[in-house]
Amino acid sequence: MEFLLAIGALAGLCWATVICVRGGLVATALLVLLAGSCLGHPFFNLPAGPVPLTLDRMLLVVLLAQCVVYRRWGLTDPKPATKTDYLLVAFLIVLTVSTLTHDYRYRNWLPASQLIFFYFLPAAMYWVMRQTRWTAQGAGCLFASLGLFAVYLSITAMAETHQVWSLVYPKYIASPEYSEFLGRGRGPFLNPAANGMVLGLGMCAALMWWPQLRRRGKLLLLASLPVFAYGVYSTFTRSAWLGAGLGLLVVVALTTPRGWRLPVVGGAMLVSLAIVAGGWEHLVAFKRDKYVSVEDTAESARLRPILLVVAWNMFLDRPLLGCGYGQYIEESPAYLDDRTSDLPLEKARPYRQHNVWLSLLTETGLIGMGLFTALMFSWTRIAWQLWTSPRAPDWVRQMGLLFLACEGVYLPNAMFQDMSIIPMVNMILFFLAGAVFSLTPWLAAADAPRPLRVWEPEGELALAAH
Repeated sequence: MEFLLAIGALAGLCWATVICVRGGLVATALLVLLAGSCLGHPFFNLPAGPVPLTLDRMLLVVLLAQCVVYRRWGLTDPKPATKTDYLLVAFLIVLTVSTLTHDYRYRNWLPASQLIFFYFLPAAMYWVMRQTRWTAQGAGCLFASLGLFAVYLSITAMAETHQVWSLVYPKYIASPEYSEFLGRGRGPFLNPAANGMVLGLGMCAALMWWPQLRRRGKLLLLASLPVFAYGVYSTFTRSAWLGAGLGLLVVVALTTPRGWRLPVVGGAMLVSLAIVAGGWEHLVAFKRDKYVSVEDTAESARLRPILLVVAWNMFLDRPLLGCGYGQYIEESPAYLDDRTSDLPLEKARPYRQHNVWLSLLTETGLIGMGLFTALMFSWTRIAWQLWTSPRAPDWVRQMGLLFLACEGVYLPNAMFQDMSIIPMVNMILFFLAGAVFSLTPWLAAADAPRPLRVWEPEGELALAAH
């Protein structure tokens, strides 16, 4: 068995080398995302002091070295620092100072580990992607990779909920050793919210291929939508449902001709409201985990106001700097004995904050949360400018559209889960942000002729005639 594993590892190393050399920085970055998502710490790790080595971390080092070499050879597209970069640097400085001025060794170096793995490593990915030379082929590879990955996540999620364990791989996904969320579509992330978010993002990425496909391809893409939808449903996570729906709505709304936009979007919203109203009781309370009852699911919904009150009280005590990054679990119990509130605050004792912004607000104050919000807004503004650019080619505009869809998928999940501390979520977000930023030179190409638009009906006709 060990011999076969060695052969498999050697073959995988050879293929990874070929992909990195021929595919450039984009291919290596996609390998990092794939390895971190499916072959992360539960699958493989080597003890190396307080920081174990995993495949994605080793590949990230390869990516950084590759970027340095490519930059020396003139194969990258370095860009001067902008306000967006200064926002990111300021945010990282605030997180670092907040971590180091408090007990960063707490719970076996938890704050320091979160800072490194959930922010500094994604920032390194962003730095590489912002100077990558993207092409139409690279963008198409990204759309296809995310779409195929979403198919895998959908099949795996369905197999998990129906307990068809032979279709679940890697096998740690089905292991009772990781009992949390067992029985629902948690996927290789071992978290249904992260699984649903990436699945929704992959669904939107697959739709980027719509303009280039012929009739059979479009029919196949349409046939895959129910697979994506059932995969998202199999997460049994309300925020994942909302996120996938909002991401899909962003794509449909921004690609539908203006004359049809209002009735299409309005009709979709009315249908969604009718579904929610008709199945409200089931949405609030239903059995989803193997070890979680229907009452526990309903209790999860009632927990949000309690966590909000705790966050508000913590914010009032330290409004600017917070209690220290990674210190929420240590500091929050002091706020659970408040008898002035009618809510049972004690129920929040074993939980973290279930909201990215509230988590940052309690730990880093208005300064940290404000910088993160400004950074997200800046990335979104760049993506919007790319999508609405009259001079950029279609694949560039689609990259902007994909990030807007990613924001749509991310926001509902981030409002009900602290997505920042789930492995690979920030890595994927920063990867796409860096990719979008790398395309900003297209915004300055004012003298370039306006290309034909395959996203517009008249553009398709013009291309066909041409």
